Amino acid sequence: MKPLRYLAKPIRVLLLANLVVFLLAFLVGGILGLHLNIPGAGYGNLRDYITFFGAFFPASPFEVWRYFTYMFVHVDFWHFLFNMLMLWMFGDEVAEWMGTKHFTGMYLFCGVFAAFFSVVMCILGLTNNPIIGASGALMGIFVAYYRFFPERRLLLFFFFPMKIKYAMWVMVAIDVFMAPSGDGIAHLAHLGGVVAGFIYMYLYEGGFRRLSGKLNFRGPKVKVTRGGRTSSDDVRNEDSSDAIEGEVFYVDEEKRMDEILRKVSREGVQSLSSSERKFLMEAGERLRRRRGD
Repeated sequence: MKPLRYLAKPIRVLLLANLVVFLLAFLVGGILGLHLNIPGAGYGNLRDYITFFGAFFPASPFEVWRYFTYMFVHVDFWHFLFNMLMLWMFGDEVAEWMGTKHFTGMYLFCGVFAAFFSVVMCILGLTNNPIIGASGALMGIFVAYYRFFPERRLLLFFFFPMKIKYAMWVMVAIDVFMAPSGDGIAHLAHLGGVVAGFIYMYLYEGGFRRLSGKLNFRGPKVKVTRGGRTSSDDVRNEDSSDAIEGEVFYVDEEKRMDEILRKVSREGVQSLSSSERKFLMEAGERLRRRRGD
């Protein structure tokens, strides 16, 4: 686990947002016992109000704000701690790999889909319980971790060493078997998050990336051919330019480095073309030589 200041930006934002809501509910509402009297809602402490207005109720699917707010509501310390540890441990690498845009999109998509999945289960008569917490969104992020790093090992439930590619399905099996138990855990929302995670990863690995490749316009470059002639060209897809005889160079090397780093932050490491990866490796080697490493 990295120190907080080195985490990817969306992880820091999500941790902070969840922490603020938790402190308001647990500390101010629960321990300090701040009570409010809201017209139409009655008299109660702040924790009760946050839970009531923030939770998702599968039987009330048209209260659309709840599809988002429930993901940030934790009123139990251990529930909050476990979910934030999951976000910290697994979310950071996924965010770096996918980039801010895709990670944020996937997190919200999985959270919303988990709530919608609970609505479907409610219609089928399988659940009617209110849902709070980030678990549905986090199960989707865990699917992304499983796709990117299947051979990684973890301590499942902090005790059992297991590869991610097996731990993923153990967790799914537990949710399937425990769903009818009535233990107060939203197992069906977890399963909805898993389904959403696989849907998003299918699109990410297929449609999203093909579409972004078609729309990924580049800035002006200078093309140097073996004959020594140069021409200014607006190349739209650098992967296709690799097949052209010769190489493509940016006039300003620092500008290219900045653009590549912005792309990594925005779209993740996997979005880099072979020439961009090579450029970063060569730039890193030059920097090491300057430092005398």
